[in-house]
Amino acid sequence: MEVWILAVVVGAVLLAVGVTVVVARANARAAAPGGAAGGFGLFSQSALLNEFAADWERERATMVVVLREDLQALRDRPATAASQEATAQLQAAERAVDLFAANESWADNMRAATTAMGRANRATAGTDGPACLFNPVHGPAAAEVEWAPGSGGARRRVPVCAEDAARLRAGDPPLVRMVQTDEGVVPYYRAHGRYVDWLLGWYDGLDPYLTARLLAGTPIGGHLPGRIRAIHGTASDPLGEFGSIHD
Repeated sequence: MEVWILAVVVGAVLLAVGVTVVVARANARAAAPGGAAGGFGLFSQSALLNEFAADWERERATMVVVLREDLQALRDRPATAASQEATAQLQAAERAVDLFAANESWADNMRAATTAMGRANRATAGTDGPACLFNPVHGPAAAEVEWAPGSGGARRRVPVCAEDAARLRAGDPPLVRMVQTDEGVVPYYRAHGRYVDWLLGWYDGLDPYLTARLLAGTPIGGHLPGRIRAIHGTASDPLGEFGSIHD
């Protein structure tokens, strides 16, 4: 028998023995006084569901903080153009944040909250256009600059506010929206899929795949195309998949 075949057979036997031991121990714990009820002690369904629910509550609370911070930042920013539309959209955003906090249709309400904030953003600034990619609360973009997401990422032109454009021209980092994750505080685009609907709301009304092209190569970028397809359908992407970034 070939050596590699023998190694595979031995490995499979050892794995089977290991699983048998783990299951036997789990059954023994479940049968013992005070053991977990309703199945294997190590794999209690109710315990797993409780853990998932607790994780989601912590995550939702973190995201509520982000939404309320965004909303307050918009309220505090001086308006260059007084607008009843901006006031109405901020009120709509607050209602959506409250629904999100109450765990009502969380993805839809997160997106609805930032969609309303984005509209208020544009109405307050008296201009239209995509939000600043580094922090949408900064307002509609005033310029496009070259930027690469980390070492080795392809450079592309991205929409940014005037302040971030000036910082980049001076060789300083942009003021990116930072968020709390299990790995600590990171830029939102490194938080994987957690802030996909948050971002898509800010860019509502523009090319649906714009964010996917702008953030290709980032952790959140890998989640954007699938979510955009789920919301808008494949017909929304005339360039195929999610287009190409600006090299």
